[in-house]
Amino acid sequence: MIEIIPAVIPQNLNIVREKFSALRGLVKKVAIDIVDGKYAPITTWPFNDNQFEEFSKIARGEEKFPYIDEFILQIDLLVLHPIEYIPDLLSLGAKSFVVHIDSTDHVKECIETIKSAGCEVGLGIKPSVDISFLQEFLLDIDFVQFMGSDRVGYNGVELDQSVLEKIKHFHHEHPSIPIQVDIGVNFETAPLLAVAGASRLISGSVIFNTPDIKTAIMKLQDS
Repeated sequence: MIEIIPAVIPQNLNIVREKFSALRGLVKKVAIDIVDGKYAPITTWPFNDNQFEEFSKIARGEEKFPYIDEFILQIDLLVLHPIEYIPDLLSLGAKSFVVHIDSTDHVKECIETIKSAGCEVGLGIKPSVDISFLQEFLLDIDFVQFMGSDRVGYNGVELDQSVLEKIKHFHHEHPSIPIQVDIGVNFETAPLLAVAGASRLISGSVIFNTPDIKTAIMKLQDS
């Protein structure tokens, strides 16, 4: 069965609390996008509205990230120069990270820092980026995350159909590497992505913009 990872693009931690609360007992892993306004146009917690103090309290262990003991938390680092933030983000208690291959010249250092903390790490790649850039890192990572569009950081974005062929090609060449997909995952595209070779699907709006979250997750799982 394909794994469904609900994702939140958090403007603040109250949104995280509200949405993660609705997922209790339904999934094992959840994801948040952290966006700095440089890698992608929007900003999220902790980059907006002077929320770094709240972030720092959690990083120092004075407070806990919402529901950190109930889910495996994955952080999608939609930031430039992610190595600057990874040490503090590790302190939040996340166990999985996505580093975007076009966000830094220090991909190897990011991977090594995350792996040395005992966490899972994957590389994210946009449709416009040549998948050959992944090659030198494949032995060091746990998965690849194909972005369904270059328009990252937003909910409800349509899938760039060219991604399907990229996933098929990559899966054929590297069948043992898990593939997850973020952006453009819905009830219509999920079966296509699964056939192409994806084993993990990340979804936000399709799951949360529904009166029955459990049914939405199950429907995506049955792709």
